[in-house]
Amino acid sequence: MDIHTEKLAYCGTYFKAKGLKLVLAESMTAGFLGLLFSLEKYSGDYFLGSIVCYHDDMKKQILNIDDQILHNYGGVSAEVTNAMIKGLERKYSPDIAIAVTGFASECKETSDVAPVGTVYVDIFFENMGLSKKCQYNGSPQEIIQKTAHEIIEDLYEMIHQ
Repeated sequence: MDIHTEKLAYCGTYFKAKGLKLVLAESMTAGFLGLLFSLEKYSGDYFLGSIVCYHDDMKKQILNIDDQILHNYGGVSAEVTNAMIKGLERKYSPDIAIAVTGFASECKETSDVAPVGTVYVDIFFENMGLSKKCQYNGSPQEIIQKTAHEIIEDLYEMIHQ
């Protein structure tokens, strides 16, 4: 699985030209998205950074995710991913915010309803929002790469709306 490097570069050029600021909250991807954006030519002009909140304790401490949301829905859920976006918005007031949670490998929380490969993505982009649930197959590395690929594709499409 290749990453859309041309589309990533297009997004970076667009973000720079418009003076936009991007911030990420990464759970399952554990900084992979931040790495990709940091390698983009103009990242220093728009990329504020990435919060890696792999464990629920980090989600609570850094993004102020309510215990009740985590208890009711679990750390990998649409509700928590949306709360992560809201936490980014409160803390950083970015033009673009991306949050991702998911299961790249087996753990005690995976189930028939949320098996390995379940991924939740929220994107806030200049007053547009996108929330989606994806299902991927493959190794943990492939699932993370497919997630990054999809997010870059989503950003590219949002620019063209």
